[in-house]
Amino acid sequence: MNTPLSTSLSLLCLATLAACSTPRVATLQTPATIVVAPTPAPTTVLGATAPVVKFSASETQFIAVAAGAGMYEVEAARVALTRASDPQVRSYAQMLLDHHTANNRELMTLVGSKGHRVAPGLPTELQQKVSTLSGLSGPAFDREFVRMTGVQDHTAAIAAFEQGRRTVADRDLQAYIDKTLPTLRSHLQQAQDLAGRMAG
Repeated sequence: MNTPLSTSLSLLCLATLAACSTPRVATLQTPATIVVAPTPAPTTVLGATAPVVKFSASETQFIAVAAGAGMYEVEAARVALTRASDPQVRSYAQMLLDHHTANNRELMTLVGSKGHRVAPGLPTELQQKVSTLSGLSGPAFDREFVRMTGVQDHTAAIAAFEQGRRTVADRDLQAYIDKTLPTLRSHLQQAQDLAGRMAG
């Protein structure tokens, strides 16, 4: 585990994941409670202190957005596994849970290898979306989960990852974006297919 050389290297990233009125205008902003900061205790590698890689503001922002969106997808998918009535929606939720859990783990490992950590906890705005979903059940849940989590939130995540690809300089983060984008696009396409089927 890499760690900070001094406390002056602390990086904080604050903002919020906006709920979108339509998929067309879906945007992701930096979640308000996601903190990306150097890990707290020094570690030595072969007798030398491992350096902290200093992230740029755009890299820190991307990490916060990606971490917040990924944690939200996992929580929303967990709710769907208990509230959805449509077997295809439950299957879609299980896929989201599996893929986003793996993606989140990969991002946390990458960030940790650079001497940083992402503080746990879902941002308030995203927790409210999970709470909204938790208050629904049956076909009403199915429609809202597919519309919001499947279509709107994946549209926003894809836009954020595409923007990150243009602004992030760290090669490992670039590789993570390149690996994750096709998965997000596949999730969106499947959600759009589900939405079309539900619409009749």
